[in-house]
Amino acid sequence: MNASSFMSLFADNPAVILTVGGLMCLAIPRHLASVVLLIATALSAIKLYTLGLGEYGAISLFGEQLTTVRLDPMSRLFAIVFHIAAALNIIYAWGQKDRAQNFATLAYPAAALGGVLAGDLITLFFWWEMAAITSVFLVWAPGTRVTYLSGMRYLSIQILSGVLLLAGVVLTYRETGSLAFDFIGLRDANGVVKFSALVMFLAFGIKSAFPLLHNWVQDSYPKSTINGAIILSIFTTKLAVYSLARAFPGTNELIYIGAVMTIFPIFFALIENDLRKVLTYSINNQVGFMVCAIGLGAINGAVGYAFGNIIFEGLLFMALGAAMYRTGTSKATELGGLYRTMPITMGLCIIGALSISAFPGTLGFVTKGLIIDGAAGANLFWIWLTLLFASAGVLEHAGIKIPYFTFFAHDSGKRPKDAPMGMMIAMGIAAVMCIGLGIHPDPLYALLPDQEQIANYHPYTAYHIVEQLQLLLWAVLAFAVLILIKWYPAEVPSTNLDSDWFYRVPGRAFLGWVSGASRATWNALWGIFAGRVHAIMARIYAVHGPEGQLARSWPIGFMALWAAVLLAFVLILSFLA
Repeated sequence: MNASSFMSLFADNPAVILTVGGLMCLAIPRHLASVVLLIATALSAIKLYTLGLGEYGAISLFGEQLTTVRLDPMSRLFAIVFHIAAALNIIYAWGQKDRAQNFATLAYPAAALGGVLAGDLITLFFWWEMAAITSVFLVWAPGTRVTYLSGMRYLSIQILSGVLLLAGVVLTYRETGSLAFDFIGLRDANGVVKFSALVMFLAFGIKSAFPLLHNWVQDSYPKSTINGAIILSIFTTKLAVYSLARAFPGTNELIYIGAVMTIFPIFFALIENDLRKVLTYSINNQVGFMVCAIGLGAINGAVGYAFGNIIFEGLLFMALGAAMYRTGTSKATELGGLYRTMPITMGLCIIGALSISAFPGTLGFVTKGLIIDGAAGANLFWIWLTLLFASAGVLEHAGIKIPYFTFFAHDSGKRPKDAPMGMMIAMGIAAVMCIGLGIHPDPLYALLPDQEQIANYHPYTAYHIVEQLQLLLWAVLAFAVLILIKWYPAEVPSTNLDSDWFYRVPGRAFLGWVSGASRATWNALWGIFAGRVHAIMARIYAVHGPEGQLARSWPIGFMALWAAVLLAFVLILSFLA
């Protein structure tokens, strides 16, 4: 590869442009960081716009052809929303002077972008690991021991995902002789699960936060900074959703995994006092809808809802972050009554809540319907019913709980100012997108990968509207009744146990026992070894020591005799030679 082709390899990759922008923030004056980040994002977006659909940046590695940039309808959709999210995050955190956070603010989205643009599994693996490494700086940003330990746990699980992905890549290449990042499928032509695909499926599942593999989200995201939690909430799980949609569409197991993901977070979110942690459970729930849609083969629903979720869940994180910025807390027991002095933030938060609840006229409504219809069209009644129940649960914990306990509920007595201008602008743009694309979804629908299917879809039919309004009405009534009769879980300072209890309490105790047993075994073996060494040394000392047999005095005549014997022996050997 010559120098010009090498340079074009990087210049044609929007992810590299973002990475360079992030690296620049480590060297330039801190007060210029936000400007540089926004310019780099704009340049990357321009490059993305100028690239037509196709493959770019082809290189040869050990005789294998790699495609570093592949732009097709599905990767383009994710690339567009990643740029939008990155720009909104920069505006939201305008003026931030922490070098590590400024670097991660763009390097982490760059890694996610590189992953969705990857046309081969080696390129995917590279960006997959870069996403893990760059994102952990956001977890570590507060600089406390708690966040350091949380970041190490986060990094461990992300690296495990990368190791499994690499193993899956190697096994897949051994079976197929191809490194292309396309449909892989969990089963072969005979319906038998392929081990190579299963390993890769598990790697994607960790980053998607499958049930029992989800706790890293709740463990790390709420411990980050205000800005860091917003950025973390967007990219990792959506990169995994894209990967599942690319490699495992129509995989039946994903239907049931996704359905479980939509249900279990609801119950944890209802009893959680930390509202940022409530929104992390909402991430699990929302990704569950996408995973279920991938299993159903409703790829339009999966990627369309991923686009929408990045916007409206990001808006909720931003609104809650603004309240936390002004009050110093995200605990429901310490918030409330903020509508008096933060009315604009409250209004924007409500727009995000309506959208995530799929209220007609919002972005959530025109995208979630694609998934619900996919379940109904597949004649999976119980899955369809589960998704409807989960949709009502979303309204309870994200659509109502977040704005209610932040801005209403009891009066906390706090009277902070409304959000700073940068936060207002970012939230305002997100809110406009929620309403604008909700009323007129055609620009989004034009980007979806299956244009033939979306051409026959009409979100604003009487059936869709009535069905969703009924669902929302009953969910609101249920919330109101539970509040009035005081059956709604009380917001109290507490630590709620999740499935991570099994490896953080019994698991820690088991590791302690293993460590103690290993130490005792080592001490016993070392004692045996040391005893044998001491016995040997004692024997050597007995022979060679000051009082040993070889240390005794010998008569001169006796020694002369032995010298003569040795001399005779040497003379005989010399004669024979």
